[in-house]
Amino acid sequence: MKKGDILDIEITSSGMEGEGVARVDGMVVFVPLCMQGEKVRVMVREVNKKFARATVIKVLEPCVDRITPLCPIFYRCGCCDMQHIRYTRQLEIKKANVEACLYKALGRKIEVNDVAGDGIIFGYRNKIQVPLAKVNGKVVAGYYKGNTHTVVPFGERVREDLGACVMYESGMQDMLDAFLAYANEAGLDCYDERTHSGFLRHFVARRVGNKYAVVVVGNGKKLPLEKKLISALNDTGKEFSLYFDRNTKNTNVIMSPDISLIYGEARLEANICGVRANVSPLSFMQINDGVRDMIYNAVAESVRRNKDGVVIDAYSGAGVLTNVLAKSVERVYGIEIVPEAVADADELTKSCGNESRVKNICGDCAEELPPLAKKLRESGTSFSVVLDPPRKGCDEKVIEAIKTALPDRVYYVSCNPATLARDLARLDGAYDILSVSPYEMFPQTKHIETFVELLRK
Repeated sequence: MKKGDILDIEITSSGMEGEGVARVDGMVVFVPLCMQGEKVRVMVREVNKKFARATVIKVLEPCVDRITPLCPIFYRCGCCDMQHIRYTRQLEIKKANVEACLYKALGRKIEVNDVAGDGIIFGYRNKIQVPLAKVNGKVVAGYYKGNTHTVVPFGERVREDLGACVMYESGMQDMLDAFLAYANEAGLDCYDERTHSGFLRHFVARRVGNKYAVVVVGNGKKLPLEKKLISALNDTGKEFSLYFDRNTKNTNVIMSPDISLIYGEARLEANICGVRANVSPLSFMQINDGVRDMIYNAVAESVRRNKDGVVIDAYSGAGVLTNVLAKSVERVYGIEIVPEAVADADELTKSCGNESRVKNICGDCAEELPPLAKKLRESGTSFSVVLDPPRKGCDEKVIEAIKTALPDRVYYVSCNPATLARDLARLDGAYDILSVSPYEMFPQTKHIETFVELLRK
């Protein structure tokens, strides 16, 4: 097999990236936008020692679960991965992927619950951050085509309640449309990564309750004609705050910390499982409000049911889950490495009246968790640990600290089945897996969130 070969193949399984998988003469071939049971004609675009990648030329025999995507630019845009698959089948694939990761890491079959969600499969995103580009002399917004930095401009809305991208709702699109009209009327240019010139880089918007935080990211010191943009956004009839983010670095990081308020409130209030949190444009929040609340409530319910007295919330961020848990326990320790997030967590703890129950610790979880867990264990205090790490999973020192201190229970929230499975394998000798519950945080994409409850052996 070599690059450029044209092959007719049968897709026999699904991969972790939502793609189809075939075997040709012993070689594994990954083919995006295909699914198990289909026969397809492909072109090989990459060949390695162990696998190859190919792109579809033609679907020869479609699977019964192949559907027409709601989004008209789905096959050109790199935003989502699975719109061509019937939704019930998407859930089956995601559950199977979690099962496969666990089996590979642990060497045995682990029972996995069906994927839970809130039933909203389009328009669920509370945040968009889209690159800007000039096409035919006009400023446009869209997502990058897969594996490129070429912007695929959004098309027209396909439903009144959705944006031009069907992953977010119409209010977000109203803000984007107002911004694009302003940008074109003002004659603004767009950033060019190759020359590090041009001004407009990204448009970012987040819905918090019924208000919107709008951020213009630019390669410059000041947003020109601010009043024109404020007027355009006001014409949408929606409440908003407007910020300008100065990102002059030659980097693919979307937002810099150099952000200033132009109009409206500096922070917007979000109600998350009864915790009222003030959110800034740089605050981390899950992009799916409904499913986030389902997961947080599941963790809190598990803590209540098991009558945990003391909980360590590792990777605690701005302290939202920490304060949700504070309703159910005597004491919560939150550990977070980002100083600004810890400052937000302290402010949130105070506003919730939880100063006597919550202690926020600023530091690397790998450094702070071991001595805290040791101190609690040596004092005879029974405690459990909540883990909610980034996609790379837990630092090995965190896992070792848990294995040494042996908290009664571990509650693990993961956005990456592969690193979740790896970490569960590391804990396998010390803990039993009681339940594995996937949650549909990201419909139409390959991603899945998982909540696992573990009990000390």
